[in-house]
Amino acid sequence: MTASPEQGGLWYTDLSPADLWHEVTRPVHDTPAILHAVHTDWRPSRVSARESLRLAINECARLHEDRVHISLFRHRLPPTVPPPVIGAAINAWTKAGYLELTDVLAPMGGTAGNANKWSPIRKLVRPIPGDLDTRKS
Repeated sequence: MTASPEQGGLWYTDLSPADLWHEVTRPVHDTPAILHAVHTDWRPSRVSARESLRLAINECARLHEDRVHISLFRHRLPPTVPPPVIGAAINAWTKAGYLELTDVLAPMGGTAGNANKWSPIRKLVRPIPGDLDTRKS
């Protein structure tokens, strides 16, 4: 905001509290960048989490006619796999062509707040390789 009406701005007294709230500068929520940062996290715990996820997805697809959904493989994941890693990896592997979206939705299940939310079932197009360097996908 500028300091005076002469400069084409507003005085703070001309604004309601709601107007002031909307004038606050907020950082841009860059979802693709956040997903990429989570998916390429170099820390050993995150690399291990992605490997556990990769194994669970490949096994889920083998057991369910190439269908992959969190509700079908959640029980195969160790509790140390953070939910953001799951979402970021699924997104990245879909963009990379390993998974393909279908038009079928299913509830995510589980015990967290997302249990009643729905997400698409994906199809495993080709197995996600074990030597995949996720920092490049």
